Formats: sequence, C-alpha cells, structure tokens
Amino acid sequence: MRQGVVIAVVGAAVFIGVGIATLPASLLVGRLPPDLKVEGVSGTVWNGGADAIRLRGTPLGGFNWNAEPAALLAGELAFQIEVTRPDGYIRGRIAATIGGALTGRDLELDLPLTALHPGSDQDWRGALHGTVQSVRLEQGWPVAVIGTFQMTGLTPPASDLPIGDYALEFDGRADTPTQLVGRVRDLAAPLVVRAQLVIKRDRSYTLEGEVKPRPDAPPDVTRAVTFLGSPDAVGRRTFEITGTF
Repeated sequence: MRQGVVIAVVGAAVFIGVGIATLPASLLVGRLPPDLKVEGVSGTVWNGGADAIRLRGTPLGGFNWNAEPAALLAGELAFQIEVTRPDGYIRGRIAATIGGALTGRDLELDLPLTALHPGSDQDWRGALHGTVQSVRLEQGWPVAVIGTFQMTGLTPPASDLPIGDYALEFDGRADTPTQLVGRVRDLAAPLVVRAQLVIKRDRSYTLEGEVKPRPDAPPDVTRAVTFLGSPDAVGRRTFEITGTF
C-alpha cells in the first residue's frame, strides 16, 4: 500500500512538472511581486530568460532561470537564477513554497553600490560582494537572513575620500518580523569600526556604533571624524547614521 502511495505521489509530481515545463515564461511575469518587473521575456516557466529585470524601478540586468524538478517532491517550485550585467552579477537558488514564502539559498552577488541607486550622487559608492547562506521573504520582506557582505573602496556621499573596506554580517539571531540586525566591522580600512545596522520593514535603517582612526590613517580621514565630537579615553567616537532605501 505504501509503495502504491509513493508511486502515485511521484507520478503526480512528474505530471505537474511536465505541465509547468511547457508553460510560456510570460505567465510567470504576472505572478511576480509588484516591486519586481521583467522585460523581454522568452522561454518557458521551466527554463527561460528576460532581457532586463527591475527592482522598485532600479534596473538590475539580464535574467535567466532554470528549474529544479526534484524540488516539487518537497512542495517547492525552485530555480537556479542568474542576474548578469556588465559590472556584476547575482546568482543562486530561489524557491517558492506552498505557503507563499520566497526563500533563497547559496546566493552570491558582486555589484557596485551605485547599482542600487543609479544616477544619485547622494549615496555611498564602492563595490558590494556577498554570500547569502539563506534568506526567507514573506510578503516581500526578508524576515530572516544569514549572510556576509563586503563593501570595498567605500566612499561617502558627496566625497572623493575612500575610507576602506568593511564587512557586514547577518546571523539571524537578533532578527524579528519587523527588523533585521547586522554587525559592521572594518577590514582593510584607516578606521576601526564596530557598529550595528538595523533595517526596518518600512525600509528605514539606523547604523550606530564606534569609530576610531588608526595611527597611520591619512590626515583627511582623521579630520573627517572630528565632527562626531570628543573621543573617549582610548580615542573612540560614537556615531549614528539614519536613512531610507
């Protein structure tokens, strides 16, 4: 009896998979979140591509996807995806669950920070490299993230003074349904930084912590932190940066 049930389930999954595989990719477009738009779609739901993908109006690049048929047995519609552009990429695995959540696993990205806000001179510049072990989105919001990012050649808004390389880590331990919490630290940088980044569901963020120039920091960098006020006994100054994205 059990063997018959297993055969029936596998047969149903194969039937569903074959049916999905033949559907045109254009059907997938109408079921994407409102913030996500694709243009120039070709291929099928199972294996296809798009000339361009946009997130909240921001162009990210060309888009390709390939389905994982075996994921249907686990109740998921999963794909290996890749977003490509002349100056970077995003690639990895995403899956939609029966409950409507969207998950990502083993995602890699390499992008300029300006790709997130093209055409603006009031944003941070540099390169963003990252690996996301896992992320879960519900109603378009990441409710849990585990991953590490590196920001290299970081340059503040309206400045030509690079301030080095930094790491941002999300381990999921302090996340809540309404906010994500990450830790920021310096890598190769003229500043010693220890800070916390809180990203809220309304797309606001707060970065607060401590900063201290290294003894060999360029004079311009040392002077730049004096506006934060007087240092403590070991030369650290507290700071807080808020904004939206």
